[in-house]
Amino acid sequence: MESTYLYLLALICVLWAQGQVQRAYQKYKRIENEKNISGADVARQILDANGLYDVNVEVAQGGILSDHYDPTKHVVRLSPDIYYNRSIASLAVAAHEVGHAIQHKEQYGFIAIRNKLLPAAQIASKLGWLTLFLGLFFLYITPVLLYIGIIMLVVIALFQLVTLPLEFNASSRALVQLQQGSFVNEDEIDDCRSMLRAAAFTYVAALLSTIAQILRMVLIARRNDD
Repeated sequence: MESTYLYLLALICVLWAQGQVQRAYQKYKRIENEKNISGADVARQILDANGLYDVNVEVAQGGILSDHYDPTKHVVRLSPDIYYNRSIASLAVAAHEVGHAIQHKEQYGFIAIRNKLLPAAQIASKLGWLTLFLGLFFLYITPVLLYIGIIMLVVIALFQLVTLPLEFNASSRALVQLQQGSFVNEDEIDDCRSMLRAAAFTYVAALLSTIAQILRMVLIARRNDD
């Protein structure tokens, strides 16, 4: 019963966080910024102000909020709404992704830790849930697969934990850059902060969800041992 409650708690946490960021995005994408500047333009100007002339700004091929920084190709990719629109959401998200580019330029400490965990996290993400499913299926024959799956979840949780300071730091850098570049007024910076806070909580929710799943699987494994 406890494992079911943990599963439901994890699901509610993730859905709530996703709802929060979607509500914030829908709200702030409708509010035009006072400078009438697009996400692409603010990204380009912040990059140039930080000497990142070799980093390009492109339209992402994904859907809504598929924005990201690709350090291997030195490209900030912004979803179409963020790239073209002149909203508060465009400013906040574009500046956040540029924050990641600045982190790489300055060799922000958590990047090295995250990169070391990345290969293991990629394997765990691809095989973790399959291993857990097989582990539950063959639980009464051998619990080994279930324990391997739990270890993979722990690796994912560690990767998510290290990702948190990177995301929070990128948001902090974004707010500083927006203020220093006079892209926003006082009211707008508060709106940008709200937008970025909602987005950051999705990472917190993802970590909490993974931790809940780990506890759930441990409870199942212990129940089987008993």
